[in-house]
Amino acid sequence: MKNISNFTTVIIPSFLSTLLLSFNLFAEQRCETGDETTPSENFITEGISSDYVIDSTTGLAWARCVVGQTWDATNEMCVGEALRLTWQQALQTATAYSAGNFDDWRVPNVKELASIVERTCVEPAANQAIFANTPDERHWTSTPNTSANKRDEAWSVAFYNGRIDSNDKNADYYVRMVRYAE
Repeated sequence: MKNISNFTTVIIPSFLSTLLLSFNLFAEQRCETGDETTPSENFITEGISSDYVIDSTTGLAWARCVVGQTWDATNEMCVGEALRLTWQQALQTATAYSAGNFDDWRVPNVKELASIVERTCVEPAANQAIFANTPDERHWTSTPNTSANKRDEAWSVAFYNGRIDSNDKNADYYVRMVRYAE
């Protein structure tokens, strides 16, 4: 009987932690009903390369996938491994980034990136029809923190809830490129 008691105290907590961990790994996007902040009809997808979209309200062209991924038009989703970069790596990657036969892509500023946050959704806070498979973690902006004691930080947008934070430039975050549409 003593072995069963020990078995129970060891296995049940392990089982519960595995169950909780599994729940977090397979969490799905949750959205509230209400006015979408990034409705699909605001994005132009027809007549252009399928690896980017144009936001008709801002005039910005957005890469459909984060750096490291590519757009699979057949399945309408981003595939491949999304890369996590430091702020400096993100800025350097932008100089060589190419999509839709354009090479003038850049890291968006904080206001631009915040403009594609879908505020009615979490995990991720993104329009999944337009930006499928958006990692629900922080994404870099090109905006440095200019506060005197925060010069080693830059602004990021957390796509798990849309929160804007200042973070150490050496942290590894995702990057979605932007350019001005023509």
